[in-house]
Amino acid sequence: MRFDEFFVRDGRFLADGVALDEIAGKYQTPLYVYSAAAIRMKHRLLKDAFPAFDICYSLKANPNPAVCEVLVHAGAGAEVSSPAELATALTAGFAPQNIVYVAPVKTAADVGQVLQAGVHAVVADAASDLDLIEAAARGLGTNPRVLLRINTKETQPEAKEVMVGGPSKFGFDEERVCDEVASVRLEHTRIAGIQVYSASQVLDRDWLATHIGYVMRLAGQLSRDIGFKLETVDFGGGFGVPQQDRDHELDLAGLAGAIARPLAAFRAEHPQCRLVFESGRFLVAEAGVFVTRVVRVKESRGRVIAICDGGMNSFARPVFMRIQHPARLLNRLDECATANLDICGPICTPLDCIARDAYLPMPEPGDLIGLLNAGAYGYSMSLLDFMSRGRPTELLADAGELHRA
Repeated sequence: MRFDEFFVRDGRFLADGVALDEIAGKYQTPLYVYSAAAIRMKHRLLKDAFPAFDICYSLKANPNPAVCEVLVHAGAGAEVSSPAELATALTAGFAPQNIVYVAPVKTAADVGQVLQAGVHAVVADAASDLDLIEAAARGLGTNPRVLLRINTKETQPEAKEVMVGGPSKFGFDEERVCDEVASVRLEHTRIAGIQVYSASQVLDRDWLATHIGYVMRLAGQLSRDIGFKLETVDFGGGFGVPQQDRDHELDLAGLAGAIARPLAAFRAEHPQCRLVFESGRFLVAEAGVFVTRVVRVKESRGRVIAICDGGMNSFARPVFMRIQHPARLLNRLDECATANLDICGPICTPLDCIARDAYLPMPEPGDLIGLLNAGAYGYSMSLLDFMSRGRPTELLADAGELHRA
């Protein structure tokens, strides 16, 4: 967890040199503050550890155009899952040849837009996807690349969101993919590789190393069994970040070392094959803080409750994913914690508790509470129109300047 590294200097909250009083003085809470420097650093960490891989930013984590532009300039590609995300990616400046389209449901209109944009590859989850892509390619006179999404038989990791190893709405089951692909006639579309997304928020280095090796072997085997030239392997992502103070960081250096030998063997056999990691949370989660203002504090039957102007309408992930995001009293970072409290919002439901058992200095009305790791699946995953309280502002801090994102 890099909150102190990214946002704290001399005991005060600063986002890329912009102080909390300046932020709160200009903009009404609740709001999100993103650090451009933090995003660049996380991309650099990933790229330095895995120079042979292209890093494609998963826009679903945070499709804010200003965040996307930071990653464009850092050298990332994009992974998009809807025509709207594709439009955002193109507007932000991601090159079409560095975009992969991944969506479990596709319409003919969706596929047509994607092929017209000229993205690097479309990921197919089923034989019906291949039929859709082939029909669109025939009508447009294009020859798109397709990656087959595979629901592998590998052992599942420990994670809240697992997408392989069992029944899944995603992809071809590994044991059936050859037969299902053989049932489709492709004349304009070429199968160019595979994509496997295992799980989200994985911190187990050894499991990830095993997964990457598994996907490399599977890609080679399927290229031989189905009969296609292996041009791209998309290993998905799932790289986790510490979500609580007790969590460890993902050992990127150890992971890179663990895959070095199988990677060298794979590269020797497939020297022109493009290798892709998708990453959303790892790149932007720690770069964002959700800021909400305390309206009143009450004690109710032994519990202290801070009632704030932003809750599940502005930051729903802690409620629905049952994740405890670390909390800080941003305007009193140098004070010792004395109170164990719940942080609740303005919504008319008892579900609206965005942090439980937060250990903080006793808050007062007007204080600013920050929930950390809010740069991914914060704004984009929330119930933004619930109770019509308005949408939170998104701000990007960069080199001492604050921009409305």
